[in-house]
Amino acid sequence: MAGKRKTLHMVLLPLRGLMIFPHMVLHFDVGRPKSIASLEAAMLDEQRIFLVAQKDADTVDPEAEDLYEVGTIAHVKQVLNLPGDTLRVLVEGEKRATLKKIDQTEPFWLATVTPEAEQPEDAPEILEALVRTARDAFENYAHVSQRISEETIRSVSDVKDPGQLADVIAANVLGKIEERQAILEEMNVVKRLETLCGVLARESELAGLERQVQGRVRSQIDKNQKEYYLREQMRAIQEELGESDSTAQDEIRKKLK
Repeated sequence: MAGKRKTLHMVLLPLRGLMIFPHMVLHFDVGRPKSIASLEAAMLDEQRIFLVAQKDADTVDPEAEDLYEVGTIAHVKQVLNLPGDTLRVLVEGEKRATLKKIDQTEPFWLATVTPEAEQPEDAPEILEALVRTARDAFENYAHVSQRISEETIRSVSDVKDPGQLADVIAANVLGKIEERQAILEEMNVVKRLETLCGVLARESELAGLERQVQGRVRSQIDKNQKEYYLREQMRAIQEELGESDSTAQDEIRKKLK
């Protein structure tokens, strides 16, 4: 029988408009007094902190129901003081964890969390196929969208662990916090990769449509600019030569058709 899962009593920091995956390095600014107090407390507690995204970034003083259930235990690597009582923080995600309850809200947040392990997969051939599919889908998205840097493409190709691969791709492709959170909350690596591949297929299709629309818009702009230039030419000819000289005007009218 499996033993009872370990729980941790840790400092909690709610994130507004962002979230962090395991193995991900992230820097962000902290300005809320309670958040600053949480960071200061974490620095005294082996520099470990539980980071969890708020459901609504506008909530100033969130309670447990205002936070997502799954977050990430992270290591605080650096804290810099900025003007205006703001801190810039550099953290590295370590592992997923589930928020069980908030134990304290003043003067900073303390919470009980349960670290989560990735669920083992009994069919390695399925996992291997999904890894290949995810890599292909990512490369296709990078090609179609042209939004992914060569450095990011290389970093993704270097990732060997299937669960980490899904996290790294999600962190670099998915823009909506809800979609990122869905990947974070999936402990089963196969299901995580399946979800990611579906999102990548959709994003690639949307990116292709966006490029088509942008191409048509550029063509229309170029056409409008050409027509404007030719009309200005006709107006200049009319002013300089008068209405009687129609040869050049006729040539311009042909170009406008």
